[in-house]
Amino acid sequence: MLAELSPAVIAEVKLTATLLATKQRICILTGAGISAESGIPTFRDKQTGLWENYRAEDLATPEAFARDPKLVWSWYQWRRQMVADKAPNPAHHALAQWQYHAQTSDQQVTLITQNVDDLHEQAGSSVTHLHGHLWRNRCGQCEIPYLEQSRAAYSKQDTIRFDNKLITCPHCEGYIRPDIVWFGEALPVQAWQTAEEAAANCD
Repeated sequence: MLAELSPAVIAEVKLTATLLATKQRICILTGAGISAESGIPTFRDKQTGLWENYRAEDLATPEAFARDPKLVWSWYQWRRQMVADKAPNPAHHALAQWQYHAQTSDQQVTLITQNVDDLHEQAGSSVTHLHGHLWRNRCGQCEIPYLEQSRAAYSKQDTIRFDNKLITCPHCEGYIRPDIVWFGEALPVQAWQTAEEAAANCD
């Protein structure tokens, strides 16, 4: 791949690699771009098909879920269906390898993501999610995780069911929702603290 680049860019890449190799505390933040390379549309890409008349910003809110929980749940089931067959790309694998090799060196590589897919984990990375997890659910009322619809339930492509039927919480009868940070909601405290500390203390 380096052979396809200009000499100036190759020099920059080598300089960057040398710089990163000499630093002890590394903090990496990934966003939609890394998963777009795996074929996952970015959150703000135009909706398609049934959803082209909706804006993501109008569906991913607590107010939208309170107003029409079936609509929001159906949209997330559609998103899960779009992501189900996607796989980590070379960038995901490179970061996973970096973390793996850092275990035997003096480096500490902290990976933070804004993505809700699990492609980093599939590649083998340890990652902190700032915006939640597409494959996890929790109660929209009492907040208790709903384990029966966890990633394990979606683990094999041929057994995945993307049922649009609403699920009620066995503890409080509230509706189950995706474990995603929606517009207007706070980031998860522990994930935010991990990200803040890693960013503040990195080299």
